[in-house]
Amino acid sequence: MATWKSAAYDGRYLQLDISESVNVVGNSSTLSWTLTSTGGASTYYTIDTTTVTINGTTVYSKDRTYWDDRVFPAKKGSVSGTITVAHDSNGSKTIAVGFSTRVYIYGSQEYGGSMTLTTIDRSAPTVTFSTSNVTANGFKITATSSATADIWQYSTNGGSSWTQFSTTASTSASVTITSLSPNTSYTVRVRARRQYNHVYGTSGSSTVKTLGGAVVNSVNTVTADNATVSITINVTVYEASYTNTLVLKNGSATILTISGLSWSKGTANRTVTLTSAQRTTLLNAMASIKSFTGTFAVSSYSGSTQIGSTSSKTATVLTTATNSAPTISGFTYADSYTTTKNLTGNDQLFVQNYSILKVTPGTATAKNGASISNYTASCNGLSSSNTTGSALSVGKIAKSGSVTVTLTVTDSRGYTASVSQTITVIPYAKPKVSSVTLRRTNDIEAEMQLKFSGSISAVTVDGTQKNSVVYVRYRYKKTSESSYGSYTSIYSGTTKSGTSFSYSNLELCSLDANSSYDLHLQIQDKLYSLSSLDLYFTVPQGTPLIALRKKKVGINTPEPQAMLDVAGDMRVDGSPLADFVIQQGTSGIWNYRKWKSGTAECWGQYSFTTAISTAWGVLYESGAIALPNFPFTFAEIPHVHISTENSNYAMFVERGSSSSWSTTTNPGKIFAVRPNTVPSATYKVSIYAIGKA
Repeated sequence: MATWKSAAYDGRYLQLDISESVNVVGNSSTLSWTLTSTGGASTYYTIDTTTVTINGTTVYSKDRTYWDDRVFPAKKGSVSGTITVAHDSNGSKTIAVGFSTRVYIYGSQEYGGSMTLTTIDRSAPTVTFSTSNVTANGFKITATSSATADIWQYSTNGGSSWTQFSTTASTSASVTITSLSPNTSYTVRVRARRQYNHVYGTSGSSTVKTLGGAVVNSVNTVTADNATVSITINVTVYEASYTNTLVLKNGSATILTISGLSWSKGTANRTVTLTSAQRTTLLNAMASIKSFTGTFAVSSYSGSTQIGSTSSKTATVLTTATNSAPTISGFTYADSYTTTKNLTGNDQLFVQNYSILKVTPGTATAKNGASISNYTASCNGLSSSNTTGSALSVGKIAKSGSVTVTLTVTDSRGYTASVSQTITVIPYAKPKVSSVTLRRTNDIEAEMQLKFSGSISAVTVDGTQKNSVVYVRYRYKKTSESSYGSYTSIYSGTTKSGTSFSYSNLELCSLDANSSYDLHLQIQDKLYSLSSLDLYFTVPQGTPLIALRKKKVGINTPEPQAMLDVAGDMRVDGSPLADFVIQQGTSGIWNYRKWKSGTAECWGQYSFTTAISTAWGVLYESGAIALPNFPFTFAEIPHVHISTENSNYAMFVERGSSSSWSTTTNPGKIFAVRPNTVPSATYKVSIYAIGKA
């Protein structure tokens, strides 16, 4: 108990007594206070304003009371009350006590002080725990407390939330958790409430992982076409009593499912050897691919219940060319073109550029579930393919000598096998002439002269030259005609020696000297039209130096068009003749001349009727007047001069904007201009143009 007294007057004083009752669980004290007015010779004394404050709370307050008020505290007696004060978190507490009053004399005085309350034990119990009996779905927690605890709780998430498992007052407790997820790590803590003061003590944390399904760490590359196919997979096993199932997928497609695999606990490489049937299933699934990235997924089971989640990794599953490439027994070949076979007499020989190579594949065999998808024969840049294995027509071989032919087969995976043979290609070129002359006698007569010489290719088989000239002939037509006449053979007149030939005839035939002719000369060897040499000539009409016609003379032209018509340039005393007109005439309003040098000119007069009424400054103009086109098209825009012609009116012309200017085909447009307006009148202009034709 604590007591405070005021100063006395005539023996009268006031006294404050405070006693304490401790609440350990509530960490508080209930203070009982009593204010007493006592002493003095009289029963009544005047008491100034009296206030009692405990821990900042005013529990009693009374204004000044006079002796004749005959009430407390002027009257002897006491008042009392209680107040609860919370202790600090460590259980200690010191409070301030305010006690102000004064007997008889004005002006209250402070008589209070401080009071230290009883310290309450707030220490927490020390809590520890251990875990055991870990399963896929839980484990056992055994906890102890340094003091008796009446509430026990655990947390599996590091203290974020708590689950109560015991309310039995004790220094130890245990619980078995059974609803956790497999193969999952939990951060475990335990807390217990000390029964004495209801303060919780919390343990440290410990990570506990439930048992789970096997975890795949890595998978080695799988060679699917080995004689014995093994899958080596590194797996961490948490419980040896579980059985495991391995599933191999390509994308979303399941290829293999292998169940009932038992593995020892721990991390190790596990080898799964495929049965013959499983190997076949895998290879059939890879019939059109060389390799794929497989997903290897492992699931663990306790009986029929899956433990945890499926774990997987990817790895390459492949085949090899060594084990899976197809085989081909070979092929046969032949010249399939009748004409060249007839020439050589042997379909195993080929004539350059003309024989057609045919390749017939032998037996092709695919392996390990694949199938043959393509046959391709190639030779000297040519190739031919099919999917059936039937004969392949490769084409005409442009190279001579020993030439390689290759047959390649491809399977559905893309693996290939090839086989090659060498064929003999005999050099060959179509007949050719080294010189040829075709002309009219004296270049003007009807009689034709033909000379030529040339050679054919030797086609030698076993030392025998098989080739020879079989046709030499010609035909002709007038140049103006569309069709040739029949062939005329000159074979008998052709001299043939080995592979050479020649011909000479100065009286071949007669072609009208006044007409131009097309002549076709054809030479063939034993390949006939396949390699025919066709030469085409144009024989011009005979052109005399001087042609005399009625009232006309032509020089280098058989049909003069004027009194003197000269084809070609003229010179006088060794110098070229000055420029001269080569064409002239009239067309519409125009007169024109064209000169040998390329200059052209035209001129004419043009009349038009128009009104002149549009103001143009102080003058007046008409609308645009289009002029007639030139009688021919100039090669470039000519120089154009336009002037007014005789007229009863004063008038001049202007050109206006660029849209009115001359072109290669037209003089352009003009505007008639006068100093006064005229409703309508007729005008005439002269036009002259000169430029390049």
